[in-house]
Amino acid sequence: MQVVLLVVNLILITIISREYGPSIYGEYASSKSLGVLIGTALVMSLALVATKLRAQNDIEGKFVFSNSYYLVIRNLIIGLFLLYPVTLLFKRDFSMTALFLIGFIFNELIHIALSYYQANGDFVTSSKQIMIRTLLYGMGATAIVFSGYSILWVIFYQIVILAIFFLVAHFSIPSSEKKNSSPDAVETRKKLTKSGQKMVLTTFSSALISELDIVLLGLFFGGPLLGVLSWARRILEILFQLAAASLDILFPELSKTKSKSEVVEIRNKLRRIVILSFIIPTIFFPLKDVAGSLFVVLLGEEFSAVGNYTAYILFCLPLMVWSRINIIFSRALNFEIPISKIIFYSSIISFFIYSVTDQFLDNSAVISIILSQLTISALTSYSFRKSFR
Repeated sequence: MQVVLLVVNLILITIISREYGPSIYGEYASSKSLGVLIGTALVMSLALVATKLRAQNDIEGKFVFSNSYYLVIRNLIIGLFLLYPVTLLFKRDFSMTALFLIGFIFNELIHIALSYYQANGDFVTSSKQIMIRTLLYGMGATAIVFSGYSILWVIFYQIVILAIFFLVAHFSIPSSEKKNSSPDAVETRKKLTKSGQKMVLTTFSSALISELDIVLLGLFFGGPLLGVLSWARRILEILFQLAAASLDILFPELSKTKSKSEVVEIRNKLRRIVILSFIIPTIFFPLKDVAGSLFVVLLGEEFSAVGNYTAYILFCLPLMVWSRINIIFSRALNFEIPISKIIFYSSIISFFIYSVTDQFLDNSAVISIILSQLTISALTSYSFRKSFR
């Protein structure tokens, strides 16, 4: 399923880039990353909380849907009021970022509704839903692009599709399994918020690893260069997401460990895998000119530098995978707060890295991305070792 999502998104951004050019794609990519970061904080991982409560047959499980919807919509309204100064701060288009944020919220509402099926071990229903809406979104958005409409209509179309599928998911839940009001809604919402605040720490940390660079690129670079850099960084992100999807199986395995030696053994095995992952950028590097020619064919002459940038940025892949491993280990062993703090501090350091390299170094974007991911990887390792003593 993850592969289908990545393929559809890759095809779509290829079409968007070719039809609208690197400047508009750069704004599209950076605004989307900012919207994802804000949305991740607002939704508080309530889909995961809802799934957990339903799976545990919690007494409040039937009230989880309406109260979760309430919290997510309330947070969205608050977020939209605060969004304008945030977009000014990060130099992003308000309309585009707002649309991406609303789309992200509807996507979370879908996952909250689908938690009914996932909690019952039915992953087929949710997978089918994701598959169908992904294909509809991809085909419809492609038609809008080729019709010559504004890029904003592409994002708006996604919102409409997500809203429709949220309604489908919600009304497919048996009425006996969802209640619109709980005896004490305030207490139920407090419980959901408390659980969500803990879960969202590592979820937001993972989002920072994925999206921070593109947000910071948008802050320091603009025009066609931003589109080229965003494409190179997105290729890295696609490979990272493929690797990260397979890493999720670590969580239940780590939760079963009973001794430090078992944890250390698993980390040692993973460390060897991370080292082996350097093979990917090593193979790609001598082929960067061939890749550059391919990007010209796919995207146009303005994207000719994507292959060259990607050849260097891909060396961040093992670093991102190792950071993701540290997050998974910390979540499984209940070190969420320390790892989240260290990633927040790493993000601040990354901002200063971008600022300094932009002032004093040539080719500062590539250097900034590599140093940023190196910082996050090193500090997450330090945080885990300190917590695991």
